[in-house]
Amino acid sequence: MSKFSSLLPKVVLWILMVVSVAAFAMVFAGGSVDPTAEYLEPVYTDVLLYWIAAIVAIALVITLGFALVQLVKNFVKSPLATLESLVGPLLLVALLLFGYFGLTNFNFLTNDDIPAFDGVVSQSINQLSNMCMLGIGALALVAILLIIFSGLFKAKVKDA
Repeated sequence: MSKFSSLLPKVVLWILMVVSVAAFAMVFAGGSVDPTAEYLEPVYTDVLLYWIAAIVAIALVITLGFALVQLVKNFVKSPLATLESLVGPLLLVALLLFGYFGLTNFNFLTNDDIPAFDGVVSQSINQLSNMCMLGIGALALVAILLIIFSGLFKAKVKDA
């Protein structure tokens, strides 16, 4: 490995850390919108939120990029095993799509259920919440079943 490729991640991480500390410092030391208010609202909250969104987006792009490269490499080596490993994520996508398009007439929330909400719960927001609740419920059920039945699937390891 070249010296540049081993030094680059360290430099990038230090730069990201310095910018993160600066964003936090701006929020906590930058003053407040109205100093006489009962609850003080920091001036630079939007800077921190945009920075957090940028970091999450960068991490997501890098993670998905490396996962895609690994998927292509594995597909070249063993196509059947690679397609078998995609069954779980494809089932999750199918479940989320069913939650979004299949539960269109089921309303978990209405405008009357959220007293402090001044907006309107539109059909697309309702479909999105249905999708999220169905996905969370299904993943929680799978997690509970795996916890309960994990002893059945545990590989028997011999002591060396």
